[in-house]
Amino acid sequence: MRNTRLLEITLLLASMLTILANAIIAPSLPLISATFSDVPKVEILTKLMLTLPALTIAIVAPLAGRLLDKIGRIKVLYISLFIYLLAGTSGFWLADLFSIIVGRVVFGLGVAGIMTVTTTLVGDYFVGARREHFMGLQGAFVALGGLIFITAAGVLSDISWRLAFLIYAFSAFVLILVPFALHEPKVDHEEIKTATKNGQSVPSLVWLVFISAFITTVSFYMIPVQLPFFLQKMEGINGNKMGLALGSLPFAQAIASFFYKKVKAKLDFVSIYTLGFIPMAIGFSVIGFSQTYWQAIAGVLITGLGVGLLIPNGNLWMINLVPIQVRGKYVGFLTTATFLGMFFSPIIIQPVQNRVGLNSSFVVLGITLAVLSVVYFILRQRLNQISN
Repeated sequence: MRNTRLLEITLLLASMLTILANAIIAPSLPLISATFSDVPKVEILTKLMLTLPALTIAIVAPLAGRLLDKIGRIKVLYISLFIYLLAGTSGFWLADLFSIIVGRVVFGLGVAGIMTVTTTLVGDYFVGARREHFMGLQGAFVALGGLIFITAAGVLSDISWRLAFLIYAFSAFVLILVPFALHEPKVDHEEIKTATKNGQSVPSLVWLVFISAFITTVSFYMIPVQLPFFLQKMEGINGNKMGLALGSLPFAQAIASFFYKKVKAKLDFVSIYTLGFIPMAIGFSVIGFSQTYWQAIAGVLITGLGVGLLIPNGNLWMINLVPIQVRGKYVGFLTTATFLGMFFSPIIIQPVQNRVGLNSSFVVLGITLAVLSVVYFILRQRLNQISN
């Protein structure tokens, strides 16, 4: 009999390695740009170090999801953790910028597998209210990982930007825990019977989940990609302060995710998106109007409260929508939607930034999210009418 507490801890620790993994090196970006200043278009290339893994994840996640359903969750997790460890730390021991970028692309393979497995296992191991509770905990630990790792990366980058890449070695600890803590879940035959009885078609509402996840990550990923360059214009900003500012996002995110279960008990999935976009809209607007470091941090904290509700909301919504037989597959698709949002975030934001400036682009995003909150409110009314 496996230790349930150890199972939960291991699953939560593995979750810490996922959504904000790309952003761990964000505090180092200006220093990496300076080190390779002789490379043409170095600023764009260093930003790609954050976003290219997201493209890899988006492409590979559906395959990872299918593999989960075919060869098993734990095998995929072992492989993914090993790739994550080697490719994640590659920036420490690779010499030139282009080799490091290739390492970041490979790193995305590991993140894709880990994120798909951990989210799917939450659906496999837990049901009902316990699933909702654990999904909130998972969201909190995802954010906590971002807080600890990004803040630590800021401190290490003041010594050497290469040291920040060693933070990815935390995956070795998780890799050691997996054989002692996790097991391949048994098939729940009752759940399969229920799914068969209700028909095995996947509801078209999954597309709304995909779109919502894409919008969420396009929005919040503006902070790790653009905030370092926003803060760099202020006086006295070092790697430590950069890490603290970026770490403010997952700090607030963790708090909101921890209370997700209580919010879910009162609101449906679409309503939570309506609610979550509001603090994001306010937070981005505050950042855009910021004149000081602490004003910017206040905006990041407010934004994090919205993000902390929306990430577990999308994961739980997908798990509840699809039959168990294709759970891994559709969680893989959700992972794709999430990381496509990360990849396209700078591509979508850059033209706005070129037209109105970096500061005002935060405000434009805030206004857009406020409009989306209203759109989701109207959408909820329509969905209720259809269901009635």
